[in-house]
Amino acid sequence: MTWEARWEHSECGAYGEALFSDADAPESGHYDCPEPGTVGWYGQWECICGASGDGDWEDGDTADSHHECHDTDEVTAA
Repeated sequence: MTWEARWEHSECGAYGEALFSDADAPESGHYDCPEPGTVGWYGQWECICGASGDGDWEDGDTADSHHECHDTDEVTAA
């Protein structure tokens, strides 16, 4: 399952996008900003079975859908 997400720094307005696997902990790489504030993420995921969801997290935290697909036969046949 893949997440499609966007990060944004709360003060300077820098942003970026990323694709990553479920249960990964993406990082923006936006470390040398002279502005105070935090980097926040918002992302969405969709499984082959049709389930989907979204979430918010801080830079470096794990993005986990907590989805256990019940269509494992479809996933392994694909």
